[in-house]
Amino acid sequence: MIAPSSIDQLINSVHIEDVVGDYVSLKRSGSRYKGCCPFHDEKTPSFVVSPTMGIYKCFGCQKGGNAIQFVMDIENLNFVEAAKSLAKRYNIELIETNVENQDVYQEAQRAKESMQAAVDFAQQFFSDQLFNTEEGKSIGLPYFKERGFTVDTIKKWGLGYSPESWEALAKVSHNKGYHSEVMVKAGLLKVRDNGTHYDLFRYRVMFSIFAVTGKVIGFAGRKMSSTDPSPKYVNSPETELYKKSDVLFGMFQAKNAVKKLDKVYMTEGYTDVITLHQSGIENAVASSGTALTPGQIKLLKRFTSNVTVVYDGDMAGIKASIRGIDLLLQEGLNVRVVPLPEGQDPDSYCKELGGERFQKYIDENEETFIFFKAKLLIDETKNDPLRKSDAVRDILKSLALINDPLKRAALAQQLAGICEMEEAVLVQELAKLVKQQQAKENQEFEKEVKSAIEGAGASFGFVEGGSGALRVNLLDHKEQELAVFRILLLYAEQSFVEGKSVFDFVWDELAQDDLIEFEHDLCVKLEQEVRLQSGWPGQKFFVHHIDPEIAAWSAGVLAEGYPLSQAYADNYIDVKDESLSYREQVVNVFLHLRRKKLDARIEEHLELIKENANAADEDMVVMMEYLKNLNQLKREIALKLGNSVSRI
Repeated sequence: MIAPSSIDQLINSVHIEDVVGDYVSLKRSGSRYKGCCPFHDEKTPSFVVSPTMGIYKCFGCQKGGNAIQFVMDIENLNFVEAAKSLAKRYNIELIETNVENQDVYQEAQRAKESMQAAVDFAQQFFSDQLFNTEEGKSIGLPYFKERGFTVDTIKKWGLGYSPESWEALAKVSHNKGYHSEVMVKAGLLKVRDNGTHYDLFRYRVMFSIFAVTGKVIGFAGRKMSSTDPSPKYVNSPETELYKKSDVLFGMFQAKNAVKKLDKVYMTEGYTDVITLHQSGIENAVASSGTALTPGQIKLLKRFTSNVTVVYDGDMAGIKASIRGIDLLLQEGLNVRVVPLPEGQDPDSYCKELGGERFQKYIDENEETFIFFKAKLLIDETKNDPLRKSDAVRDILKSLALINDPLKRAALAQQLAGICEMEEAVLVQELAKLVKQQQAKENQEFEKEVKSAIEGAGASFGFVEGGSGALRVNLLDHKEQELAVFRILLLYAEQSFVEGKSVFDFVWDELAQDDLIEFEHDLCVKLEQEVRLQSGWPGQKFFVHHIDPEIAAWSAGVLAEGYPLSQAYADNYIDVKDESLSYREQVVNVFLHLRRKKLDARIEEHLELIKENANAADEDMVVMMEYLKNLNQLKREIALKLGNSVSRI
């Protein structure tokens, strides 16, 4: 375990905007920064970073916390891994304490670290084979040099060579103490039927695949033998480190340029990206020859909303990949296209023109995706009216995916000119398609929410008509208990009455009131934490807490402009009303909570009376008297709240 003093030093040293900025394109908004959340898909930024408090918070998916928590969430690391990663970046030495009971995550951490060490070793092995062996220097190095790559470029991109031998890496890694099982899990070796191991990559030049953090997580190997029947490229399999659908080749090297220029160039191949970067066009990435995935689009959205797809001059390839671009439109990205001359790809054409002229070509020839698709499909119809109507409808379906109505209107106008059709006709058809698309999205959203709510143990109902908004009615009111801790987090150290802080008042009330017993899991944890501290430990204790649920909730409360859900109002949960003083808010929290607890107790007692309808008269009198007392307490609270309560 890491000593608390080391964690405090780390938290006080890091700049959370820098940490988050490595993964998210942030824009300053007053004293804070805003951007699109990296943890869920969104079109309107709801992700906030507050440097003054050292926290981040997404008001969409509710994730939040400090810099360590962010690294945990974004990199799927445990607390210790994330803290060590940040400490390494800021050159801070962490002090670890010895404990008898090891963290439950330590074994998984060691396994992941072993896998990363194996991949790092393999990358160094491939590089060493390229530069320091006769085979590498005679086969691998000439290939890269023929592609025009300099030695600096080869080293920057971690390029290498895997020898022709079936067991080159297997033998060396074994001799160096790397377990074969780990090498297999890392996607570097395979197992024969007889239990021996052989190299996955054989007789290939190697391209290292980097995570957005800069760690090598996988490889792609291009075959060197023209007689080899295997695929031209072999990629690392999916591993704990490498999730192909979430990775874009070159994103690590490109991310700073993408953020600076607010634009990314999307190409198809590894050499396309490397050549563009070497030529000074450093905001280029590749999908590695596969159709774009939601995970890759999510990665793009962290850094920019503007994507320019640079197509090879191959019409068949363009038609095959064009539908995948619709995903970009659906996610709210601005998509442009640059078709290259026939027979050219970004690698070859950039070399032919040079970096500056290639950049000029892109600037002069890029066009909106809708415009490009329209020209492509309309040209193919050869003025056949039926084929033309089908083509126009196909284009309009792409246009309907764009959520911004102003963008849709501008593109529809442009489309009318290309198709030589009445704009009003297109707009009418587009409106139908937009309505269908929105209905489809609403159905999918409601299905997801229904599933989530049922999983959480709540009922649901859909409001017919109107905007189709979803109304959620919670089965229990344990959420209201959080209002107590929200008040504490915001105002615990403020004076309530002379000689008594808000914390003193709240804790005394909790001790004296037998109605209030926390049921909400988070409230139970929060109460335990406070009791263990023997007093109010302060806001930072919760915001920087090792428990991610506590840290995320606390960050959300403290983030400026924290919007409480409608569920708070629906269930009489105290909301932050700036017209009320914090003292009034404290009182209201307890009044509302007591009323809800009374409601629950009254319901329980009514059930008890129903179940014991045949009880002796004296027992029934006692039960009815208790019910009367509960209702009287409820009326007293209602009077204080200024609400009317119907008689039961």
